[in-house]
Amino acid sequence: MSGRKHARVGLAVAVAVVAAAVAVPAFAATTPRTVTETTVGGAKFVPNRMFADTMHFKKGTIAIKSGGTLNINDKTGEVHTFSLVKKSEVPRNARQADNCFSKGVCGKLAVDHGAVNPETGEEQEPTTPLVNVGKAGFNQPGDSVVLPPAGGASAAKARASRTSLKITAAKGKTLYFICAIHPWMQGKINVR
Repeated sequence: MSGRKHARVGLAVAVAVVAAAVAVPAFAATTPRTVTETTVGGAKFVPNRMFADTMHFKKGTIAIKSGGTLNINDKTGEVHTFSLVKKSEVPRNARQADNCFSKGVCGKLAVDHGAVNPETGEEQEPTTPLVNVGKAGFNQPGDSVVLPPAGGASAAKARASRTSLKITAAKGKTLYFICAIHPWMQGKINVR
């Protein structure tokens, strides 16, 4: 084979390798129709020293197609909510998280879920596990669901609980979410 032919074959191979390398990230970057988020973590308590709660949404930031399904698994054994809120309602420090119940969106969500007795103001088991303020599906602030805890007394219940939600917000929308019970658990959804 002549030097020119080798150069052309080598160039063709190099172009093919570069094209394949460029195509792989484009394929890997596709937005999924189904995403799984997981609640993880727990609390640590040392008398007269500290209390630390590490519960959080494992991913925190989610990309999903409009109309896709978000599965939420609980591995903490605690009751949580998955609540869409305005960006301005997301607590950004300990004081805001603490005030979320008395002065913020967490207290409103507790009332919306029926977790506060309207006559006495005392906490109670939620009477409305799903709050949907607009069109069907999760698409705007105020949409919220109570996530049942994982575990239980029997070995059959000792696995994670799962809740599935349809994300119906329009393509290009960013949704912010928190747990209204543990407002340091938070994140956002990029709808694509």
